Amino acid sequence: MKLTSLNLNGHNHWAKREPGILQYLKSEDADIIFFQEVVYLPEISPYTQTTLLNKHLKYPFEQSVISRLQVGIHHPVYREGLSVLSKFPITKSETLVLKQDPNDHLQRIVQLFDIVQHGYTVKFANIHFAQNPEHAYDNLAELLQILKSRKEKRIIVGDFNMPDLKHTPLWQHDYRASTSEYYISFPTNNDRIDFVLMPKSDTIVDVSLSPDGMSDHRALTANIRVK
Repeated sequence: MKLTSLNLNGHNHWAKREPGILQYLKSEDADIIFFQEVVYLPEISPYTQTTLLNKHLKYPFEQSVISRLQVGIHHPVYREGLSVLSKFPITKSETLVLKQDPNDHLQRIVQLFDIVQHGYTVKFANIHFAQNPEHAYDNLAELLQILKSRKEKRIIVGDFNMPDLKHTPLWQHDYRASTSEYYISFPTNNDRIDFVLMPKSDTIVDVSLSPDGMSDHRALTANIRVK
């Protein structure tokens, strides 16, 4: 299975960036695409970027959780969240609201969803954690604790905002991360903050990054094997 993750960075310079995003996503042809910073701003478009992209990509299954209200510079209020495109049926979904750190101006959410691949259910979490690495650590700790209490493990994909995913004690017993090869996913800060974190029963075959210019992040594409 092939996964691609991209922080879309809202509608910023969208007309300039959209052709490159489409070219990359068509060339990679991932089975599931995970988007972060998906914005619904009706003053610009009646559709989110996910819907605009999927008019060309034509994935059969699309789901968005655009549930956070934000205050912008040019627009007083806009809506922002997470989206996925999938070639496989999405059979179950949930928006998980995480505890808000007093110093984080955003309410962090997680998009949980299940897909069915060849008769088997595979569980995922699309994430965009807090920009402060310590707050992001708390976001990940809370998510993993919730999953543990539910006795389930999910493939966690997205913008961790934790350089090099250093807080390994949180996950190293049960999960493996896309860190076997070094890469930079956030070139502005020369960091890698976009990852795939998956149960140890599964395997990350390889990881690659997109060219620059699509967003302030590079897209992360991973080939995985799920048992």
